[in-house]
Formats: sequence, structure tokens, C-alpha cells
Amino acid sequence: MFSEQDNLRNVATNLLGFFADESCGQCTPCRVGTEKMLTLLERDAWEVATLERLSQVMMDASICGLGQAAPNPVLGLLRDFRTELAAQNVIIKG
Repeated sequence: MFSEQDNLRNVATNLLGFFADESCGQCTPCRVGTEKMLTLLERDAWEVATLERLSQVMMDASICGLGQAAPNPVLGLLRDFRTELAAQNVIIKG
């Protein structure tokens, strides 16, 4: 649960930072994917196609549930909270 005062970019980067830190490093899709997604979320503009492609690779190729689930917060924000992201000055391309 988050309130209307929470910054959604900060929420997403915090979650991805957690996943990146918790990755065991055994498989490349999770180890590199979480770091790459975190980098993409820290940009001024979020490129939806790139985030969705990376998410799909992570979900398909990660060995464990952590790598498979890490993209879910980002995909949820892109699916359900675009208006709120825009209101918080997150530029969404695509």
C-alpha cells in the first residue's frame, strides 16, 4: 500500500534496488536485468518498449522466482498508473 503522496518513481527504484541487492547472481537475466532495469527507471523518460522487453527476458529466463517477479512492480505501474506517473513528471515514451 502506498499513499497519494508517495513518489511512484522512488517506489519503483526502491523495489528494483532491493531485487538487485537480493539477486544471488547465479543467472544473468536476474543479475544483469535487475541492475539494467534500475538504471532505466532512474532516467528522466521511461521507454516502455525497452522496459517490457527486458521484463519479458527476465521472466522467461531467470532461474528463480526473484528474477521472474522483479519486473512486476514496473509492469504494474505502466499498466495501471500512467496518469499518476505523468502527474509526478515521469515521461513515458511508447
